Amino acid sequence: MGWLPYFFCLLLTVIVFRGHGRVWTTVEGKTQDGELFEVAGDEVGIRIKGREYRFLINRFIPSDRRYISEWLKVVRCHRCSKQLGSSPFKEAGSYKFHQSCFKCLVCNQEFKGGEKLKRDEWGGMVHAEHFHKAQMCDTCSRILSTTNLTNKQILKDGRMTCLSCSADGVFEVKRMEEVRKRVWPTLSTLGIPAPVGDVIIRVVGKDVIQKHAKKINARGNLRGLTLTTYKIISDGKFSHTTFDHEIFILYGMPHIECASVLAHEYAHIWLNEQFIDDIPPVIEGFCNLVSEATLVKEKGKLASIIRKNMKQSDNPVYGAGYRRMKQRLSVLGWPTLLAEMKQKSKPPTLR
Repeated sequence: MGWLPYFFCLLLTVIVFRGHGRVWTTVEGKTQDGELFEVAGDEVGIRIKGREYRFLINRFIPSDRRYISEWLKVVRCHRCSKQLGSSPFKEAGSYKFHQSCFKCLVCNQEFKGGEKLKRDEWGGMVHAEHFHKAQMCDTCSRILSTTNLTNKQILKDGRMTCLSCSADGVFEVKRMEEVRKRVWPTLSTLGIPAPVGDVIIRVVGKDVIQKHAKKINARGNLRGLTLTTYKIISDGKFSHTTFDHEIFILYGMPHIECASVLAHEYAHIWLNEQFIDDIPPVIEGFCNLVSEATLVKEKGKLASIIRKNMKQSDNPVYGAGYRRMKQRLSVLGWPTLLAEMKQKSKPPTLR
C-alpha cells in the first residue's frame, strides 16, 4: 500500500444532512438503500450493507442528483464524512475535521501546529514519527486505531481488519459460493472455460495455506493457493486425463478481495488443465491479469486500491510479472494471449 505523506500547518477554526441511508434509484428504475459518504468528480461513493461502492452520478435519477448537489453544500469532516456542527473544528490544509477525528491513530493524541503527519488513502492520520508503529488493515491498509479494536477485527491467525472489511468478510464456503457465481461471468467473457475437473474450495487460515504452499515450494504473503492432481487413464488405444483441484482461500477477506483472489486461482486451474509451463513471472502475471479483470467490474474504492497495489508492486514475480503480461495483453488482446499461452502447453505422456 502506497503511503502519501502530507505536511500540515494546523489552524483552529469553526463552521442538514445526517449520516443516514436513503433509497437510490437508477435511470433504469433499480432501487437500493445506501448512505452517501463521498463525492469525487463525476462519481459518488455509497455505502451499502457495510460495503463501499462507487457509481457515476449520471446513473441516478434527477432527484438523487439534486440530493448529491445539496450534500456537497454541507461542510464535512474529511475523515468521517459527517456534517461539521456548530462546535469548533480543526483545519489541516484545505481539509476540515471534527475535533474528535483530528487525533493520531497510534498515540490517540490531538494534532498540534507544526507537526509532520502521514495519512492513508482513507483519511486516517498519524504523526510521521509514529508511522512505523501503525497497525494497518490486512486488506485495505487503512490505519487502525488499536484502542478501539473489537474482537471481530482481530482474526484467529493474527491478522487485523478495519470495521468496513470486517463487516464484509467472507468466513464460510456458503458465502464463497456467492463470490464464485459473481466471478465466473467475467472469466467466461475473457474466454476462460469452466474447469474440466472437480473443484473444492476451502476457506482457511494463514497457517493452512502456508502448510500446503510448502508442497509446491510457494512463498510469500499468499491470499490463495491452488493444488491440482491429475490421472492419465488409458485402455491401450485411447487415453484421457482427469483432474481434481483444491482452492484454498484466506478467510475473512472482504467480498471484493475474495473475488480477485478466486479469479486468480481459477486462472491457475485453467493453466494446470492445459499443462501450461513457463517461468513464475509469466504464470503469476497472467493470473493477476485475470484477477484485475474481475476488479475492473467492481465499483468500490477497495477494488481501485487493490489494482493500484498490483500495478505498483515491487515483487519480482507478482508485480513485475503482472506488468510484463499487461504489456503483452495490450499488444495481443485476450483471444490471442490465451492462444499464445496454450502454445506453452507441455502435456505429460504415458511411459
